[in-house]
Amino acid sequence: MKLLASDYDGTLQFGDSVMESDLEALRKWKEEGNLFALVTGRSKQSICQMMEKYGIPADYLVTNNGGMVFDAEGNALLSSQLDTTTAIDLMFIAHELGDVVSYMVNDGVNRHKVVCNPGMEDHRYPHVQPDWSEEQIMDSGQFSQIVYSMNDPKAAVDTADHINHYFGSVVTAYPNGFVVDIVPNGISKATGLQFVQEYCNADDDDLFVIGDSYNDIPMLEGAVNSAAMIMAPEEVKGNARWEYMSIEDYVKDITEGKI
Repeated sequence: MKLLASDYDGTLQFGDSVMESDLEALRKWKEEGNLFALVTGRSKQSICQMMEKYGIPADYLVTNNGGMVFDAEGNALLSSQLDTTTAIDLMFIAHELGDVVSYMVNDGVNRHKVVCNPGMEDHRYPHVQPDWSEEQIMDSGQFSQIVYSMNDPKAAVDTADHINHYFGSVVTAYPNGFVVDIVPNGISKATGLQFVQEYCNADDDDLFVIGDSYNDIPMLEGAVNSAAMIMAPEEVKGNARWEYMSIEDYVKDITEGKI
């Protein structure tokens, strides 16, 4: 039994869709007795919508950049939360940073949006509407991940650096395209995936990972068998063993014993 772990945005979903050839490769992968884990910065609510839309056959979900892990039935196997005081501080700070268009608070399953600069284009969450007031979100006391939606990708990198400098003892911020994903310190896709690996008793040599962005680096550098999408930033590709154009090609080389 082998375990394949893939990022979603920019890896399995490329552009605005998931290629049928990738889905077929994943179905065959599972038919051969292997496992597939989807490892994402998204919330469970968000990624499950995509799984239903495209028919993605995942055995495990690692969401919130490793902060939450779910099995195929949706049962939570692992969970983590941000410190309440820090989380609320980060919500207030979002309004002070001129490049934050909106932010999303993830409670471990669902997410709630707050708009900071309504005059700016929200590249990451253009179709998500606020469903709770900011006061309701703060009063909820459930803060698994906070995501800043930024004006541009460079602002995301700069803001992540800023947060890691001032809050690095309690949180980790990952730049990821137009967003900054903020999770409890010590949480990463690598830690979430390690839990899945131990849970299903997969050997290091039987674990294969693939991703495309900065928040994928921890799981890429921590795996014996790692691949980056060919269009990934150079820093990301530098932490992977191989480069691939698609999941289909990666799975084919694994199953044919080429890697």
